[in-house]
Amino acid sequence: MEPNIVEIINRVLRDVNSSGLTEPRVEVVDWDEDPQAISAMIYSTRDSTGQGVSVRANIPGADQLASVADQVQEWVIEENGPTNSNWPQCPWHPNNHPLAAQAVGDHGVWACPVLLTPVAVIGELPAK
Repeated sequence: MEPNIVEIINRVLRDVNSSGLTEPRVEVVDWDEDPQAISAMIYSTRDSTGQGVSVRANIPGADQLASVADQVQEWVIEENGPTNSNWPQCPWHPNNHPLAAQAVGDHGVWACPVLLTPVAVIGELPAK
């Protein structure tokens, strides 16, 4: 069964929401020319600008989640400007860098890119 791109994006959006940030509008659009890719667009609710999100359907679920989280993170940082250029914030280096999405075993996680230490499973960041 092919993964559902909206379900993957919505898992990441739980972290956006728990951070108190505005979630994008999600629309399934088959824009990626790769026949192995599933894709969608995420749109700003402020001005309707959009960004494509895609992932290969034939890679492990943890890798799919980490890839989509990375793309959504890029949107969050661009959408929210300098005030959230560090999203999600690293608890060990809060002023230096955001957490990075990584696949660890069967899970997609947010991890410190310096210490390589997982902080939370993607979709389960604690609310601020």
